[in-house]
Amino acid sequence: MEKEFDFNRIGKRMPYKTPKGFLDEMEANVWKEVQNELPQKLGRKTFRLRMFAGAMAVAASIALLLVFHPFSPKEQTDSFSHVEQAFANLSQEDQAYMLAVYQEDIFMNE
Repeated sequence: MEKEFDFNRIGKRMPYKTPKGFLDEMEANVWKEVQNELPQKLGRKTFRLRMFAGAMAVAASIALLLVFHPFSPKEQTDSFSHVEQAFANLSQEDQAYMLAVYQEDIFMNE
């Protein structure tokens, strides 16, 4: 064996030889396979994503419906009748005071 190895003798030669156009043909084949598989994978992913988004939209709609429109219907009551009843339950002095305060109220007399 030689004791000294000269890298300059090797040069920049390619140690392997391939037929002409081999790498271009391999690149074209790889791209063809990738393009064939890509729509299938994206199709499944987009389907799952659309199903998830649809389910979340339905859940959000139901949540908004429950928040803004509760199940139990509220009884429609005449609130003025409650005020009249509360006023009638006051003593004479309290009724007179309330009337005096309301008559002096700036905002109610405008």
